[in-house]
Amino acid sequence: HHPPRPPDGGAAATAMAVGDAGGGNIGSCSYRVLDETAEAAVDCKNSSAHHGSVSLAGVTANMITAGLGVGILSLPWAMAGASLLPSVLTILVVMGLNVVTVMILVEAADRYQAFDLGALLGHLPGRWSWVVQIVCNLMTAASVFLCLTGILVVIADSLEPFAAPALGYQVRDLATGRPWWEVRVPLLFLGALGALPLCFLDQRRLSFSSALGILVNIYLFLVLLMMLKDNGAAPECCWFGATTGTITMFSSLMQCSIIQMCVLPMYKELDNRSPRRFFVAVIAAFSFLAVLFAAFSSAGYLLFGSQVQTNVIQDFPKDTSGTIARLGLVLAVLAVYPLLAVSVVAPVRHWEERSARETRCASQVVTVAIVAISAVGGMFVNRLGDLNQVNGALQVSCFIGLVPGFSGLYLLGKEAMSWRMLMYTLIVSSLVASG
Repeated sequence: HHPPRPPDGGAAATAMAVGDAGGGNIGSCSYRVLDETAEAAVDCKNSSAHHGSVSLAGVTANMITAGLGVGILSLPWAMAGASLLPSVLTILVVMGLNVVTVMILVEAADRYQAFDLGALLGHLPGRWSWVVQIVCNLMTAASVFLCLTGILVVIADSLEPFAAPALGYQVRDLATGRPWWEVRVPLLFLGALGALPLCFLDQRRLSFSSALGILVNIYLFLVLLMMLKDNGAAPECCWFGATTGTITMFSSLMQCSIIQMCVLPMYKELDNRSPRRFFVAVIAAFSFLAVLFAAFSSAGYLLFGSQVQTNVIQDFPKDTSGTIARLGLVLAVLAVYPLLAVSVVAPVRHWEERSARETRCASQVVTVAIVAISAVGGMFVNRLGDLNQVNGALQVSCFIGLVPGFSGLYLLGKEAMSWRMLMYTLIVSSLVASG
C-alpha cells in the first residue's frame, strides 16, 4: 500500500521481463506491478518538469493573503476573552501547527503528483479511499463556503456607512435592521459581482492583488497603532488570565491561518517546484502572519478593551483614516476570495484536465455557483466572530487533524513508531480541540 519505489537497474530489467503483468497510475506516474510485494517500475513521464509559472515571492504573497482572510478582524474580540499573553502564545502554537501540517500535505502531493486534497486522499490504501476523498471534498466545500460568506459580510460591513446615507437612511438605522433589503442585501451581491471576475485569474496574476491586500492589512494595523498612541489603552484590559476564552482564540486563529485547502493548487503553480523550495515560502508566510496577528490583535484589544466588536473595522473612526481603511479593506478581502474559491474548483479543473476536455464549462459553472451561494449565505450572518468560530472548529478537525494525519500515516512511507504516534496524536488532539 505504499507508493512504488523508483526502479534500480535490477528492478528495471525485471519489469521488462514481466511485460503487462498488471499496473496502474499514481498521479502522472505510470507503473507495472512486479510481484506480490508490490514492487513496481515507475515511469514518472518527466513529472518533475511540470512546473508552474508563479515565483517564490508570488506564492509567498498568495499564502499570506489567504492566511489573512477576514479572520484577522475578529482577533481583537477573541483576545478580549482570552487575555493578551495567552493569546500571543496561542498564535505561536497555531502558526507552528500550520507549518507542520502544510508541509506534510506538500510532501505527499509531490510524491503522488496530486494537487488537491481530494485527489491526494484518493491514494490512501484500502477500498474506502474514495469515501474519504468525497468526505474531504464536502468538508472543504463547507469550510470554504463559510470563508467566502465571511468575506462578503466584511464587504457589506465596510460599505454600509457609505451606502446607507446615499440611499436616504441614517447610519443608526443599520443597528435596527430596517434597511436590510435596501442596503445590506445589495451590498452582499455587489461584493459577489466584484469577486467573480477575480476567480478566473491564475495564481500568477493574483499575486499582484495579494500584495495589495497585504499592504492594506498593514495600514489597518498602523491606524490602530496611531489611535492607541493618541487615546491610550483601555483600563479593563487583562494581560494574563486562564479562561475558556483561549479556546475561542484558538478557533478564531485557526479560521484565520488554515490554508491547507489552498496550498496544493499553489504548490502546483510554483516555478521549479519542490517541497524544499516551497518550505521557504511557508516559513516566510507564517512568520509574517504570526507577527501581524500578534501585533494587530494586541493593538485592537488594548485600544477598545472588552467592548471591541466582533468585526473590529466597525470600531474604526468615521474620519479620513477610517474611510480609507474601510474602502481598502474591501480590496483586501476581494484579493482573498479567489485564493479560497480555487480549493473548491480545483478538483473539477483537474477532472477536466484528466478528461482532456477542450472547454472548462464545468469549472466555470461551479465558480459562478460558489460565488452566488456565498452571497445568499451572507444574508443569514450578522456576527462575523460567531461565523469564524464555527468555521475554525470545522477546519481544525479536517485540515489540521484528519487530512494531514492520514497523509502522514499512509502516503509518506514513514513506518517509525514515533512518527505514527505523532500522527495519531495529531488526529485525536485536533478532534478534541474542535469539539
